[in-house]
Amino acid sequence: MNRITRIGLPKLSESKCLAALAGVLLVFSGCGHSSVIDTKAGGHQIRAVIEGELSINSQPEGVTITSAFGTVTVERTRVQIGSGPWSMIPEAVPVELRMSKGKIALTAGSLTIRQTIN
Repeated sequence: MNRITRIGLPKLSESKCLAALAGVLLVFSGCGHSSVIDTKAGGHQIRAVIEGELSINSQPEGVTITSAFGTVTVERTRVQIGSGPWSMIPEAVPVELRMSKGKIALTAGSLTIRQTIN
């Protein structure tokens, strides 16, 4: 029976091995990861769970969150998904946003918007 040995390989710590393994798993998992963002903009506490890459443009009057699956703008009294119509929202209510392949869901107070994207 052949035995594999580590001749000439540096000894790696357990944490370095785990970090390397995690990096390899992220490479193979692709865009399936989600980011969780907690921020405050336009007087709202905003929690967003976004799949894939994203960008955030935060300004005093609101925030625009963009991913490969769409764009959402939240201001003090209104929200907009993509280039669609503005929807009115109450001031200072928490806003929850979820963006993933094919779906955008936003909840602000009693308002819930769900949009399917092809």
